[in-house]
Formats: sequence, C-alpha cells, structure tokens
Amino acid sequence: MSGRGKRIGSIVRLRDGCLDRYVQLHAEVWPELLELFRRHHVRNFTIFHRDGYLFSYKEYTGRDYEGDMAALMQKPLMQEWLRLTDACQEPWRQASPDVLWADGDAVFYME
Repeated sequence: MSGRGKRIGSIVRLRDGCLDRYVQLHAEVWPELLELFRRHHVRNFTIFHRDGYLFSYKEYTGRDYEGDMAALMQKPLMQEWLRLTDACQEPWRQASPDVLWADGDAVFYME
C-alpha cells in the first residue's frame, strides 16, 4: 500500500540473552543511520520491549512506502545495522523466512 501518513506497528521475538546487546546498540545508534531513516520519510520511530518481544512503531510521511523501504534496505549503512541487530532477533511466525518483523493491523487510533 503506497500513500502518505502511514503508521506502522511491527513485532519480533528477541533472542534469549540478547536484550542487553540490543539495548546497547540502540543507546549508541549511529547518527548517520537516523538521518538515513529521515531521508526515507520515517519519523517517530520507537521500539518497546516486553517479555522477550520487541514492538516497534513508526510513522511514514512520504508518498511511496514500499519504494522508500526497499531503497533504505539497499543502503550499505542499513545493511550493516541490520547485520548487528538481526543477530538479536528471531523471526515472527510467518510464511517468509527472510522477514523478521511482522507488521500488525491497526485496530484503534486516537490523536
């Protein structure tokens, strides 16, 4: 679905024993990576942890979500970041083995 003003919530399982490493990576997130997200129209990106699961929320402000996300994933900096963070995650139950995070369907929104 392409479009402007998209809110995305996703979930993934955290590997046992990886919480401290995952938190450390994000405490020291590279400023260049944050700028890369901004250039691809991602705002208000938040990751929460609870009972071995990670839940993320982000807002997309561009016009072509799929195109921007595909371009973002091709950037060497993003690939290096994913190499580090993906090692901390287990895929969510889904058909595609190459996808870690599963997007959820919005059921409520209050501004």
